[in-house]
Amino acid sequence: MANLRRTTRINTDRQPRAVKRQARGFRRKSVHGRRVRYERGFAYGYAEGLRAGQEQYEARLEGTSIIIPNFNKLDLLQQCISSIQAYTPIPHEIIVVDNASTDGAASYLDSMAGKLRYYVHESNKGFAGAVNTGLMMAKGQTICVLNNDIVVTPNWLSNLLLCLNSDPNIGIVGPVTNYISGEQQIEVPYTRVEDMQAFAAKHNVSNPELWQHTDRIVGFCFLFNRAFFDANGYFDEGFEIGNFEDEDYVVRALINGRKLVVARDTFIHHYGSQSMRALGDQFQVVNDKNAAFFSAKWADPRDWVRKMQPRIYDGQGSIVQHFRSQSFYPSHVAVTGLSETVYWVEQGAKHPLRGHVGVPVVKLSQVDLLGWPTGDVMDASAAEAKWHERVAADGTIPDGGMFTTETGRWYQRQGDTYREVVSGHALSRWQLEGRLTHRTEVERLQLHEGIPIIAAPVIHAYHI
Repeated sequence: MANLRRTTRINTDRQPRAVKRQARGFRRKSVHGRRVRYERGFAYGYAEGLRAGQEQYEARLEGTSIIIPNFNKLDLLQQCISSIQAYTPIPHEIIVVDNASTDGAASYLDSMAGKLRYYVHESNKGFAGAVNTGLMMAKGQTICVLNNDIVVTPNWLSNLLLCLNSDPNIGIVGPVTNYISGEQQIEVPYTRVEDMQAFAAKHNVSNPELWQHTDRIVGFCFLFNRAFFDANGYFDEGFEIGNFEDEDYVVRALINGRKLVVARDTFIHHYGSQSMRALGDQFQVVNDKNAAFFSAKWADPRDWVRKMQPRIYDGQGSIVQHFRSQSFYPSHVAVTGLSETVYWVEQGAKHPLRGHVGVPVVKLSQVDLLGWPTGDVMDASAAEAKWHERVAADGTIPDGGMFTTETGRWYQRQGDTYREVVSGHALSRWQLEGRLTHRTEVERLQLHEGIPIIAAPVIHAYHI
């Protein structure tokens, strides 16, 4: 039998050369055919995936996008995500934006692919920068910005949504917690987080009588709808690392005519300022710098909120008008977004400019840019002439003209109104300093008072 097996082998060494060449050619053709089929299939699959992705890019989730900024607190992030998975049965997506953590967060997020969406920054973009990336990624009809040192609880999101959806005038809803500044902190009976959920389950019973209107909500947990985001815009990345960016967002919500509500029927646990504490001695430096930026941006924010009240509320205290952030931006300025197109903003519309643009151009987010309707194409030379106009033909302040008076304050004429610039930062953000002329208070008071001009958020990212 052994000899039989040996004799039945094909000895390719003794085959004619022509036969061997034919066999090699067949194998080459077979491999080439498989390669061609593979490449065609790959190209087809890629094209189909790209097409499907493009079709789904603008698709919205009938649920809530939960955005979690993260920096070097992997254990807390894991607790936060686990609690969301355990106590959020209603439709949602989790989006984690990591600020170049060095504690293994990127590997953990890789391991969670399919269970959440994530983006890892190459450097620390701060809380505002991480939130903005998450806002750009979010597909939900509602959006929740959540600290990574949060443990959520039974009914937390459903309760907050009931509150948010109870009144179209509500801008932001927030819960109560065990550790925070201001009126959102409550006394709790537990001393160990392991005992917290039992307390929370009893506390989190929806009760509209416990929804408290307020003028301040802290950003450890913000819930708002997409329409509000479109009106209020992105967070201001001028607030570096963290602190005061939520205060700024709240001021913008209030002058836009939106209510703030604390849902006191909803409790979540907050470990409290973990990322900021990790700064150590640098914490005070960061905090002071952001406090100074907030002051430079708003001067007296509560005064501007107070001045807007008569335009927002009627005599019975009902809201009669909402504003968008673009309502508070100046006229007669050149702006751009993600594309190379430059627009001239005038009388509430943006006009694409044709030709060389010889005036300063202000970079805005796409959300801000889309807040204006698009008008007719305009020659850049016409926009430049308007930019440089200091005096109208009749000697008055021209439409769009910037001026200051003996009070030292800054104004822009827009139609038959004057609009006060809230701060030097706002003047600089719009690059309007060089356009100022000196006029008198008498000339200003011949015009009607309009709404103020505020600074657009500082955006460092290229993708929003």
